[in-house]
Amino acid sequence: MLNRLVKPLLPQAVISKRRGVPLTLLATLIAGVPLFGCGVGGGGGSGDDDFVGAATVRITARPGEIDTGDQTKISTEVGNVSPDGIALKFRFPAGLRYVPNSASLTINDETSDFSPTVNQSSSRNDDNYVVFFVSQSAFQQSGQDYNGESGTFTFQLEGVSEVQNGLVEVDPDVDDPEIDNS
Repeated sequence: MLNRLVKPLLPQAVISKRRGVPLTLLATLIAGVPLFGCGVGGGGGSGDDDFVGAATVRITARPGEIDTGDQTKISTEVGNVSPDGIALKFRFPAGLRYVPNSASLTINDETSDFSPTVNQSSSRNDDNYVVFFVSQSAFQQSGQDYNGESGTFTFQLEGVSEVQNGLVEVDPDVDDPEIDNS
């Protein structure tokens, strides 16, 4: 699958953490863009007939500046979910940590708690990752077919040390039904 950087449609948010200096966190997104003919299904609903990919996403961070010990709320609007579901992969700098039990998905004013399947640091760089697997059925209204409904996925990050690059990214991928998510 070919990925390319896509500029966010919402304002960029910044978090910064440097010994008393606010930490700047820039929230962006990376959207998976499959090559034509790769055999990957399109987005899951009727929201955008031209969309092809795992899902559409928009990410923000509020507040945009925090100090050590402060938290920021990462909000990601998700729509056009693939029929196979999605893996929402978030990458953020080592100076931030995921706050346990802070993740939820809100659809039509109904909120469900989520926990990441993956919450770990990279052995190759100074980044942290959390990954959430979400089925298309999580976005459906009770007893109805999926019709492009969207929702907002949120979680908290906490400043724990100095951050050099305050970039938080989300990469939505189609959840491969042949691979166990546990």
